[in-house]
Amino acid sequence: MANRSRTSAHRKPQIHQLSIQQQRRARHLVALVPKPGAKSDLDDSESSAEDELQYCPRPTHSDSSSPPPSLPSLIENLNLLSDDDNEINQVVASTSLVLHSQSSLSTNPCSPSILSSNPSAIRQLQCAEASPLSPVPPLLDQVCLPSPLATSSQKHSLLATSSQVPSPLATSSQLPLPRASNLTCHNQVPSPLFAPSPSAATRSKRPRVVTIKRKVIPAKRLQPNWRCCKFTGSAEVKDISFEPREEKCAIEYFKLFFSDDIISLIVQQTNIYSTQTNGSSINITEDDIKDFLAILLFTGVVKMHAYTDYWSKILRYDKVADIMTLKKFQLLRRYIHFNDNFIDDDDRYHKVRPLLQKIRENCLKVEEESRFSIDEMMVPHKGTRAGSRKQYVKNKPKKWGFKIFVRAGVSGIVYDFLIYGGDDTFRFNSFTDEENGMGLGSKVVLALAKSIHQPACKVLCFDNFFTSIELLQYLRNEYGIFALGTIRSNRLRGAEKKLPTDKNLKKSGRGSHAQVVCNKNKIVVVKWYDNKCVTAASTFVDAHPIQNVVRYKKAQGRKMPVTCPNLIKEYNTDMGGVDLADMLIALYRTPFRGHRWYLPIFSQMLDICVNNAWLLYRRHREARHEARKTQVAKNISNRNFRKLTQI
Repeated sequence: MANRSRTSAHRKPQIHQLSIQQQRRARHLVALVPKPGAKSDLDDSESSAEDELQYCPRPTHSDSSSPPPSLPSLIENLNLLSDDDNEINQVVASTSLVLHSQSSLSTNPCSPSILSSNPSAIRQLQCAEASPLSPVPPLLDQVCLPSPLATSSQKHSLLATSSQVPSPLATSSQLPLPRASNLTCHNQVPSPLFAPSPSAATRSKRPRVVTIKRKVIPAKRLQPNWRCCKFTGSAEVKDISFEPREEKCAIEYFKLFFSDDIISLIVQQTNIYSTQTNGSSINITEDDIKDFLAILLFTGVVKMHAYTDYWSKILRYDKVADIMTLKKFQLLRRYIHFNDNFIDDDDRYHKVRPLLQKIRENCLKVEEESRFSIDEMMVPHKGTRAGSRKQYVKNKPKKWGFKIFVRAGVSGIVYDFLIYGGDDTFRFNSFTDEENGMGLGSKVVLALAKSIHQPACKVLCFDNFFTSIELLQYLRNEYGIFALGTIRSNRLRGAEKKLPTDKNLKKSGRGSHAQVVCNKNKIVVVKWYDNKCVTAASTFVDAHPIQNVVRYKKAQGRKMPVTCPNLIKEYNTDMGGVDLADMLIALYRTPFRGHRWYLPIFSQMLDICVNNAWLLYRRHREARHEARKTQVAKNISNRNFRKLTQI
């Protein structure tokens, strides 16, 4: 207690032991505080809605509010007791700038002010300019500044009345100065001047787009009446015969898919990207892009450890090195681009979306077959910058990469594709309420099936990731498409109760099968045992007629015929289109790697165009009844398509 009394006794004299300059400044501050019951010149005036937005009235003193601060607390808060004169001078200097700017605002003839209509206020201003300046709290705390989130009309209404804000010198003796913690105003929004700056972790390159998720109505589950009887919904699908076409050179087939407008797009966007990056364009031409593509296609055939080896002294490859210098190739490789980065878009594949759309449109122009397969195609990529775009599929040879859903014919020609992007997968697709209630696999099939030119009596084949009883019936009833696919046991909708178990079917021996039918919905389910039990469903073919397939039997030590349902054999025939296209692409895959995640997608699209062009060339030769020559086919796929520099 004695120590506390000594401390308090020691502190009290400090308030009275002020310098003359500090006492003068304190008196100036106390003079700014109005007396109780004082009235200002604005009491008799009427306030408008704009004035209410600009002024923040001081709340009346009540039991719930805090009393006005005393003189010692004012002096302590303003740091007048500090012996550091430099800090005081900085405060006075900063205050003089505020007073000078606001006094010039009040004397502006273009903006009405209280000073211009009040002669007494002008005399007070002249006296105040002659007297030494004292630190006055700025008026920014009393003005509601527009928020960055405010609309343009709100900002205009707030800024339009900023000229009506009175100067603090003109109203310092009339208007009370409220505390910053008690300031309130109507529709007040936080000021951007006082908003904390976002940290590097929370700062994003593009603004987040709020997506409104609709309530998904689940699809109505079918309850078919399964029976072990004959299937009455069988249909025969005839293969389409293609008419002979005029003979074209290899490059013309390639241009059907990788057209000139795609090259023009790459030229334009590459020059734009180089300008955005360096401030000046590299000014590439279409011939430069054709040379660049020729080198990429050559590197898919003649593979080396590094792309710089094609220009090295020891491993120099003239067909590549003579087309373009290494420095120019690296320049194009650095700045090649396919879309404008400054276009605000929340598309996950925004950087390659124009390229994907143009190539897809060209693939849809090809004359289609009658049988298609839908499956996944992987674009190999193990980079860390792809984020959630990179997927893992354990059953694929290339397990890591971008996943593309592809609709291909039995010949291996890719007719349509859909790149997987999570919630952004179906950005350019529209579905009905019933279709939205189906799962991801069913929606992928529907999206790729809608692009078939004449869907009636066409066949779609897919695996158990896509197949469901509801999807099979919907395709036949709504589009007239016959569907066939393997199906999982938890999607059979009661058919598993009629079918024998795996254990009982294995007892019957290899090649045994069972079938259940719902003729009302025109669906048949067949279960067959080969190496293991497999279940498939169809809307146009059943187990009959039973056929034989050759299988190796370990017990006999040789190949033996095994009975196979017609549905299973039809599935094996139609399902290999996507796998065939993937295999042909993998033979001469273009090795275009880099830190940018979208470069492998570009190389995959380039390989799809080359593969489609070669397969279309073979189709037209067969239509003209010309014998296929293996050497010619190799030239088409590996050599002539690389001669883009001669266009």
